[in-house]
Amino acid sequence: MVKNKVISISRIERIGKMRSDGLSYDEIGLKLGMSREWIRKVHQKGNITKSKTPKLHPWLKTGEVARLVNVHVSTVRRWANAGVIKSYRVGPRSDRRFSREDVNLLFNESSK
Repeated sequence: MVKNKVISISRIERIGKMRSDGLSYDEIGLKLGMSREWIRKVHQKGNITKSKTPKLHPWLKTGEVARLVNVHVSTVRRWANAGVIKSYRVGPRSDRRFSREDVNLLFNESSK
């Protein structure tokens, strides 16, 4: 199994052209030296590589805030209980979440 294999745009276009010409995934795989399953995934998804940039969610979990600020998770919880950083309770379990803006405010105030 090949991990993190990068497929160029020209190869993706070539696979699409071969499929439109009526070739099967197996035949394309034999021509390109790849497995038919890999060819099928590339053709259906367009590209196998995953983006290196993480998706930015509006809410941060306690552990994510702790990694950003470089403190322990318990410290973030204590800060939230003391009102140093605003926390929100969301979901049926009332999980603690933090907004990115509030964390940025914490960074800006601490850097002054």
